Amino acid sequence: MARLFECCAQRGWLPERHPSTITEEEVAAFEAWYGYRLPEWYRAFLLTERLPGEGWEFEINGVIDQGDELDILWLMLYRIDQMEMLVEQVENFRSIAPDYGATQEQIRALLPIGDWGAGWGPLCLDLTVDENAVDPEQENTWSVVWLDHELEWPPHYLGEDGRLHGSAAAPDFHTLLEWYFCGSLEERFEREEQVKVTYERLNSRGFCSSWWEERWKTGAANPASAT
Repeated sequence: MARLFECCAQRGWLPERHPSTITEEEVAAFEAWYGYRLPEWYRAFLLTERLPGEGWEFEINGVIDQGDELDILWLMLYRIDQMEMLVEQVENFRSIAPDYGATQEQIRALLPIGDWGAGWGPLCLDLTVDENAVDPEQENTWSVVWLDHELEWPPHYLGEDGRLHGSAAAPDFHTLLEWYFCGSLEERFEREEQVKVTYERLNSRGFCSSWWEERWKTGAANPASAT
């Protein structure tokens, strides 16, 4: 996990670094209260560093794998400086579930960790998924999922086990951080799309909304248009 944070800092996304003040005992108390165990990579994430900033969310942009293609997508991760902040996010998530037609039992195994697409809907860890059984080629095995804030959730996400499972976002939390913190898909994206990806471009709304246009292509006739 330390390597992932270091990679993120080197790429420009962490202007300041602060070690986590969360303890193993506090994580264990959270798990005992809610009756589930956090996935190892998310546990390590909470115990390693605090995300920078003052608000509830840390925003980062990156290249993701949508199964049939790569794309650029913003991500909000919740800033958890102390476990009480994660408790608040869990309770907030549970409080809005009825607005989407979902019961508490249906969402009980979903742990909210952020917002997919920086506004599309809650990003969660599906705690019913065995991360050792995740197959990157099979989206129905993925443990990082999201729920569209424009839909009624049960008709779209209810499984045979009576729980909501969401739409696939990433194979697991480790892979999600590899995509965003380390840019693990950027080289492939650049090769396939003939577009150079940089921190400055990922932070540019203009680039992110129109990277497929010829003006961004590395082989553009006018080199100045591709800078």
